[in-house]
Amino acid sequence: MWALELAPKSSLGSGVFSVGGRERERFSLAGGELVIYDCKDPQDARWAAWLGPWHMAHGMFYAPMWESHDIIETFSRVAWTDTPEGMTADPGQRFDLSMALYMQTVAGVGTLQVQSKASGADQIPKWRGYEARAGEIWRLEAAPDAQSQPLLMVTDSAVVTLTPWDAPRESQPGVSVRAAGSAPDESAADFLTKVKRLDWTA
Repeated sequence: MWALELAPKSSLGSGVFSVGGRERERFSLAGGELVIYDCKDPQDARWAAWLGPWHMAHGMFYAPMWESHDIIETFSRVAWTDTPEGMTADPGQRFDLSMALYMQTVAGVGTLQVQSKASGADQIPKWRGYEARAGEIWRLEAAPDAQSQPLLMVTDSAVVTLTPWDAPRESQPGVSVRAAGSAPDESAADFLTKVKRLDWTA
């Protein structure tokens, strides 16, 4: 079992900053570039990212399965197709690629969690939400110790939860949203209203 995350290519700087990465090696792979970094945090790890034209797939690797050939083998298990609308991974007949939910940190926004509409149906409010391009949006009740309210978006096939936090923007790695003069709640709401389409396919 292994896991990689997908993200916009513009998130690379924030990813490198978050692990204190120092570039170790760079390879051409499957129509893109695979870059391996030694991490400062955590110190006993390497972070690697496959970069397509618009998006990237990335993950953490630990000893002993963190040598270059191990990392290349992991990223070679699927065929990556990168388009402006998103990136897909096709395992062919060799592997069973499945997931119960998908989580991604979006620079300058927060943590995005996506699951199928069937599995997340019990989270959908009974009242109407705000009509956005991709679906309906609601503000959820925040936990007592939370500093911001999570948002819920429901599309034709997915249930999306967005938890805002004081994350750096993609254009300013290491500079928090609040330090740049914006509120995390506002940045998160603005992000969801700009999403054009979000689909869950099994």
